[in-house]
Amino acid sequence: MKIKSILLLSVLFFPAVTVSVYPQGNVSDTVRLQLFYTDSIGLSEVEVHAARVPAGNSRFDDLHPVELVTVGGANGDLYKALQTLPGAQVQGESGRLLVRGGSSEETQTFIDGMHVLNPYTSTGINSPARSRYSTFMFSGVNLASGGASLEYGQALSAVLPLETKDYSPINKLGVNASVVGMGGGGTRAFVHGSLSVDLNYQNLGLYNRLFPGRRNFEQPYHLYSAATQFRYTPDEHTVAKVYAQYDRTDFSVYEGDDRRLFRLDEDNIYLNATVRHTGKSGWHWFAGMAYAYYNRRVGSAVLTGDRYEERQQELHLKVKGYKRLAPTFRFDLGIESYLRRYENRYRLPAATDESAKVSPALAAAFLSASYYPLETLKTELSLRTECNAYSHRMEAAPRAAVYYYWGDFLLSGVVGRYTQLPEAEYLVCCRELASEACWQYNIGAQYNLHDRLFKGELYYKDYRHLAWYDGDVLTSNGYGYSKGIDFFFRDPVTVPRLEYQLSYTYNISRRKYSRYRTLTTPQYATRHNASLVVKYSIPRWRTIVGVTNSYSSGRPYHTPALPGEMNDEVKPYNSLDVGVTFIPHKKVIIHASATNILCRRNEFGRETNGKPILSIQDHFFYLGVFITLGKKAAYDASNF
Repeated sequence: MKIKSILLLSVLFFPAVTVSVYPQGNVSDTVRLQLFYTDSIGLSEVEVHAARVPAGNSRFDDLHPVELVTVGGANGDLYKALQTLPGAQVQGESGRLLVRGGSSEETQTFIDGMHVLNPYTSTGINSPARSRYSTFMFSGVNLASGGASLEYGQALSAVLPLETKDYSPINKLGVNASVVGMGGGGTRAFVHGSLSVDLNYQNLGLYNRLFPGRRNFEQPYHLYSAATQFRYTPDEHTVAKVYAQYDRTDFSVYEGDDRRLFRLDEDNIYLNATVRHTGKSGWHWFAGMAYAYYNRRVGSAVLTGDRYEERQQELHLKVKGYKRLAPTFRFDLGIESYLRRYENRYRLPAATDESAKVSPALAAAFLSASYYPLETLKTELSLRTECNAYSHRMEAAPRAAVYYYWGDFLLSGVVGRYTQLPEAEYLVCCRELASEACWQYNIGAQYNLHDRLFKGELYYKDYRHLAWYDGDVLTSNGYGYSKGIDFFFRDPVTVPRLEYQLSYTYNISRRKYSRYRTLTTPQYATRHNASLVVKYSIPRWRTIVGVTNSYSSGRPYHTPALPGEMNDEVKPYNSLDVGVTFIPHKKVIIHASATNILCRRNEFGRETNGKPILSIQDHFFYLGVFITLGKKAAYDASNF
């Protein structure tokens, strides 16, 4: 059995992390690891599984963290790396994840099955956000770009489930430093559990002096982050985890032609507690709670001297279970609730405050049945019901999926209805808005032979009940559609030590929502999106080199002199990114990456006055050093 070079390097880089190898076909009796340092790891740390049943054509399952952070130009950011997968759209000015013609609010992130209210860091105007959470914190990263399980509600387009590690049996300690900050942390393991702590500080003051951008900062971007995770496994049937993180962000920058001083400071708290238990009767149970608090204060947001405050809270509760009632039949069920509170306040000097608040609540139940009438055929029927406390409406969301295995081919078909509460900025204007809805239709094929993977999928999304202004009256009469095709090809075996992947998405998106008067292409949607990711391992130099080229057709924008809405588009986007990871010593890792090395001036639309929308910088450079303290062979970047 061949093992990808990237997987071998992940074992070397992060020996405390259990690596799972998922081969296709027969499992070899002997697995030999060729490592740069032969004493880095023992064979017992590699867990070999039998061939897995694919979860679906529009899903990318158990992406290893090292796979993502070594994407050239990702700069260690989870969402930046995921933008190279089919269905995702390049967002150089916001950094958020948009999938198949949907907005960023339609793609929701879950950690250990629990919702994350605000997974992105706060930034200034046209500054790309990053993930608040280290990619290495997770044992696997999964992206469902269409036809997701109905367990994950409140997501019209896609869901990103992230799973933290269940075990950390090794004590470890590490520090890191980079051109944008420093940090460190570690794990203390004990009988049946562990406690981990991670501290990080980012300051872009030095970086702004070395690589000045389009903004003049009075106070550079600062981010203080502290995270901890407690894991406890009293027996082989139970796993309990508690995760907590606090972020503090602040900066001030001169914006606009009036050179107003835009100030932002923000506090973000996320708490997640889950328990998994397997009962003697064969039922597998899960219970979870997630609490999120987000408080942002902006000075001179629109005019000099004004002040805008925004506060959000969310409590997410979930209980679910499943049991295999027969070798060919599995039954899943669960209930959950979302309790939210949103409030904002806008204040002008010597003027009365304008404020609004809303407290939406949602209760949901879901159940699913999976049946395998043949060894090569899998069928799923699911139903989710939701009750909106404000609109007093019941929503039903059915889903049906069929997977057929024909040799090395997987054929799939999924149809389902998905619902989501309108954004808070709409609900504060009209609490009676109906839940937005989207029917998704997906037909795909997947081919896997000798570790070469090809995926292709046709999709159609039909939107209803979108928030739309009929004059000055906010209604739920908006609608739209998004359709297209995704292609993906990955080949890690043809050329020794070389892995490459190609992604392409063709998308046509039309909407009549928000302030749009007609059915038109929204500002964030692009028709063509493509990426090429190449990684080459050089064992003699202990190095991985990654190169990524991303392309998308031009963003639409509105020109008053032309008929219709969003009637013109900017030039296409293209960015060539590189990354290099080097291990000069067992306990030292050096990683460098650079985006848009050709310094192309990419535009992301136009403002109403015709001024181009540009990212705060055309390119970004990162250099970081990770050092192990203690006897471990290599630094574990997650500290978990």
